[in-house]
Amino acid sequence: MKQLFVKDLTRDTDVNDYFIVVRKGTYLSRNSTKYLSLRLRDRTGTIEGRVWERVDELGAGFERNDLVYVELKARMYQESLQLNVTNIRKVEHELSADELKEFYPESDAGNSDLQKSFALLVSGLKNPHLQALFVELRKRKDLLDKFFFLPASIGVHHVAIGGLLEHSVNLATMAKKIAPLTKTDEDLLVAGSLLHDIGKVEELTINGGFGYSDKGRLLGHITLGIMLCDGLIARIDGFPGYLGDVLKHIILSHHGEAEWGSPKRPMCLEALVIHYLDNLDAKVVGVREHMQEHMDDETWTQYHKLFESRFYKLPER
Repeated sequence: MKQLFVKDLTRDTDVNDYFIVVRKGTYLSRNSTKYLSLRLRDRTGTIEGRVWERVDELGAGFERNDLVYVELKARMYQESLQLNVTNIRKVEHELSADELKEFYPESDAGNSDLQKSFALLVSGLKNPHLQALFVELRKRKDLLDKFFFLPASIGVHHVAIGGLLEHSVNLATMAKKIAPLTKTDEDLLVAGSLLHDIGKVEELTINGGFGYSDKGRLLGHITLGIMLCDGLIARIDGFPGYLGDVLKHIILSHHGEAEWGSPKRPMCLEALVIHYLDNLDAKVVGVREHMQEHMDDETWTQYHKLFESRFYKLPER
C-alpha cells in the first residue's frame, strides 16, 4: 500500500499516500481563518499537516486513529517540514498484521526475543498456583496473540507493534532483579508485572490502525484486566483466595492514584513496587520515543505536553 514514508518526505514533494491520523483538531489562525491541524504517522515517524480548504467537509470524514488516504504537498514552515493537505478520506479497510507494519514501528527488542523472554520468566515461577494461571493463559491463544502484537498505548509510550509485550517483560525483568533488595515476593512481582496491563488486549483494537474498542472506552483496561484475571483463576481448582486478591489488587492499583486511573492506591509492597516500575518504564520509554521524533536540535527536544518539560539528550561519546 505505502509508497512514500515520512522519513522520505522533502520540500515541495507531491504526495498521494496512506497514513494513520494520530491527532486532529480544528483551530482559528491569527486572521480568523478556520483550519484543521493533523499529525500523521507511518512506521518511520510522524509529521504535522494542515487543511485550509473545505475544512468542515473533509474534517467530518475521518477521526483520530483512522487510516486515511491523503493528497498533499510538503512545504517548509518556520524551518520545519509541514504538509499542506488538499484532500483526505478515511479508508474503510481492516489492516492485516503485515499491513500494520507499514504504519507502526516494531519493538526494538524484537518480538521473537521478547516472546522467549516472556516464556523464560513464566518458566521461572516457583509458585504452582501462579504457574497454573499462566497455563490457563496459554490456552487462550486469542488473548495471547493480541498481547504479543499490540502496543502498550496509542500515543504515550511503547507505541510499537509488540510494545505491550515489551513493557510487560521490562517490568517483570526489573521486578525480578529488585525483589531481593526490596524483600518482596519475586513470583508475585513477576506474575503481577506480566499481567498488570492484560486488560489492554480487550481495551485496544485493530481496525484502520490501533484504537479503542467500545468495551475499552466504557470499562478501561484495569477493569477488563480484573475480569480476565477472574476468568482465568476460576478455571484453576484450589487457587488460594488471598493470592487472587493480591494479584487483582496489583492490576487495580498499578497506576497509583485515582486521578491516574487506579480505583485503589497500592496497599502491599508488591503492588507498590510494580506501580513505581510501571511509571518508570512508561516515562523513560515515552521520553525516548519523543526524542526520536521531536528534537529541536541535536541537544534538546521540543516541549512534551504530558511531561511538561523539554528533555536534554546527552551527546554521543
